[in-house]
Amino acid sequence: MKIAIIGRPNVGKSTLFNRLVREKNAIVGDFPGITRDRKIQNGELWGLQFSITDTPGVDPFSSDSLAISMNAQSLAAVRESEVVFFIIDAVEGVTHYDREIASWLRSSFKIVGNRPVIIIKNKSEGKKSADAVEALGFGEGVAISAEHNLGMDELYQQLQSLDILATSGSQDNLDLRLKIAIVGRPNVGKSTLINAIIGDDRLLTGEQAGITRDAIQLEYKFKNRPITLIDTAGQRRKSKITEKIETVSVLDAWRYIRQANVVVVVMDLKNPLENQDISIASKAFDEGKIVIFAFNKSDTVENPDEILKNIQKRVEKEFAQLPKVACLLVSAKEKKGLARIFNVSFKLYDDWCKRVSTSSLNKWFQTAIAKNPPPLVNGMPIKLKYISQTNAKPPTFVIFANRAEHLPVSYERYLLNNLRSSFNLYGIPLRLFVRQRQNPHNPNA
Repeated sequence: MKIAIIGRPNVGKSTLFNRLVREKNAIVGDFPGITRDRKIQNGELWGLQFSITDTPGVDPFSSDSLAISMNAQSLAAVRESEVVFFIIDAVEGVTHYDREIASWLRSSFKIVGNRPVIIIKNKSEGKKSADAVEALGFGEGVAISAEHNLGMDELYQQLQSLDILATSGSQDNLDLRLKIAIVGRPNVGKSTLINAIIGDDRLLTGEQAGITRDAIQLEYKFKNRPITLIDTAGQRRKSKITEKIETVSVLDAWRYIRQANVVVVVMDLKNPLENQDISIASKAFDEGKIVIFAFNKSDTVENPDEILKNIQKRVEKEFAQLPKVACLLVSAKEKKGLARIFNVSFKLYDDWCKRVSTSSLNKWFQTAIAKNPPPLVNGMPIKLKYISQTNAKPPTFVIFANRAEHLPVSYERYLLNNLRSSFNLYGIPLRLFVRQRQNPHNPNA
């Protein structure tokens, strides 16, 4: 069962969406216009499973280009649905906006075909309740409170009465999906890039910055391999953030970035590697994520390859801790360089998941030590005893030694760089820890 949630701004669409998917995945607030893209996830109500879409608020009276695009997103959600939840505010009652949306919905059916419509009178926790909903032409509706989880039994009964088969279906194992977060400053073309990849105007785009607020997850396949693409809100420096919604959007974006495997930092080729770009990439690297730089709008400059060479030199200086960061030229407008994002992501992801065999690892370890022994401490040697890989995603290694606390950071860096080059682990974060290991009978051994 595919359900679309429709209604004017600020009636509680995202609150109901969060209730039905059992997670706070859509940003909510006490002012209208927060949701701008449609958001699709699996939901459940008392064992009844469905796909549910949260949509932007429908504004049939506005001629603003952004409002028109948001209305188009809602129409697309209706087109993809089998059932429509039409939400109104029970406290305010039926407004002229609701009546116009009802008319808009009926005219939409001429385009997409009829759908069962359930009127949902949200915010019905008080004594007040919307009346005259029958005038909208879709029945008397269901009174609920999405925030307080009231009326869900009646909503369930309404869905059951529709007699639409609701099954979970066969899905790819989500744990096997490559999760790619598209991040960057506002207005660098993140949403346009995703639209170009999937071949559909799925996400709102425009010249003004800050259109994307919610992080949006999209399922995609490249060479028959499942991928989750995550579009995130543009991120500015904290000092420039003045609206609460932007603060919430950035926090929401980082919640999704932490769930990703690959973080693609999108930049405008004309204005790359600003402090905020470096900050975003560094933070993603510190989170243990694969970092890829995608320089967009390469179609707007002459000699993009020469520009990229100069950028790569800067990248090597700025990210000495992450040698050979993947730097890609792309053009969302001309749909160029898009496949390379995935080819590079797959290669780096395989390295990110790599486990080096114990024998190969210790053979390398002994060779690296013999080539460059650790320094003496107060005339006594630091004995590096053995190394073990304790984890992957990212590859994590632990060295056991006596006097571990005295091993210089420069020597740790030597081992890490040697490890990276010996096993071709460029472009991904590595973790190396040195732990104390003593002989209880001879602490200096």
